[in-house]
Amino acid sequence: MTDSSKAFGHHNQHQQSLSIVIKLGTSTLTAGKKELNRAHMLEIVRVIAQMKAQGHKVTLVSSGAMAAGREVVKNASSLPPVLSSKQLLASVGQGRLIEVWESLFSIYDIHIGQLLLTRADLENRERFLNARDTLFALLDNGIVPVINENDALSTAEIKVGDNDTLSAITACAIEADKLILLTDQKGLYDSDPRSNPEAKLIREVTTIDEMIYKLAGGSGTSLGTGGMATKVKAASIATKGGVELIIASGHDPSIMLDLIQDRGEGTFFRTNSSPMELRKVWLASTTKPSGKLVVDAGAQRALVERGSSLLPSGIKEVQGEFLRGAVVEIVSVDGVSIGKGIVRYTSNECALLRGCQSDEIEHKLGFSHGVAIHRNDLVLA
Repeated sequence: MTDSSKAFGHHNQHQQSLSIVIKLGTSTLTAGKKELNRAHMLEIVRVIAQMKAQGHKVTLVSSGAMAAGREVVKNASSLPPVLSSKQLLASVGQGRLIEVWESLFSIYDIHIGQLLLTRADLENRERFLNARDTLFALLDNGIVPVINENDALSTAEIKVGDNDTLSAITACAIEADKLILLTDQKGLYDSDPRSNPEAKLIREVTTIDEMIYKLAGGSGTSLGTGGMATKVKAASIATKGGVELIIASGHDPSIMLDLIQDRGEGTFFRTNSSPMELRKVWLASTTKPSGKLVVDAGAQRALVERGSSLLPSGIKEVQGEFLRGAVVEIVSVDGVSIGKGIVRYTSNECALLRGCQSDEIEHKLGFSHGVAIHRNDLVLA
């Protein structure tokens, strides 16, 4: 929010309609227990109803399917510790979770729409844009979208905290103004508050650098959240895409009414002044590279310092097999990741064109798509 808009006082802020994404961790939905805490969930719904009454659009990214599953599956604690047990709980819990949300929102006469997404839905550009259209349609009709990762189908280990990333990508996709991550901590501290009583809450982060990642520590606290590391990673995605991200405690949900007005306890990650366009956010945060292009020092400088496209003349080596239109990683000769982009030639064609000048391409291949990776299809690491 600009300083000029703050100068008009709170009256003006109520009139400004915001698009807000709220991500709820399991620990917030269960209030620290094993099963869903409906009274606490109702508090969250009450606050969302107030936000909607103020004219804001709200999207919910909700964890908690496995916790909901534990309520239904009576022998949940004795299930073998394998992925299929987690998927079983998620599958049973998904329906229960949405049923609970539906019954709580109906108290305030608010309708919800469920979206179950997997990483594959986000990686595929067409499916990503379809999901975005659905979200816009729901929001435009006053419906609160409730999004969750489709854990019943996620074959990769169900990574705790991945809903942080999912919420950041969602927030960028719908061009949200703010993303609030409610968790069991008040925000990011300058040291671990559980071991150091003197730890101070960091109120504002304008640049996410190595220092901030260090403070976030590795992922994995015993508290059921994905730790601060996944939240800082989510902040990196969101702020690059022009979305402000706020980490705050879910202990008292009414804090959200303050947070959206830039008040209240939490850590505010400010947006980049020139946000990345959505296509590049999608490329940077959801796609997995199919192969690698190793480039020489000259090409590396051109990409990093001048924002150039990648020319075939700068390619030293091609790793992996890929088709035209695939996402590939660009690495330096010493293996450092420079970025990734959508390649205009197959791996075999790239290998043929290594070191070639642009005017030689047609002679070599019989056709030319120009550069190997256009700067508009490229994001730096």
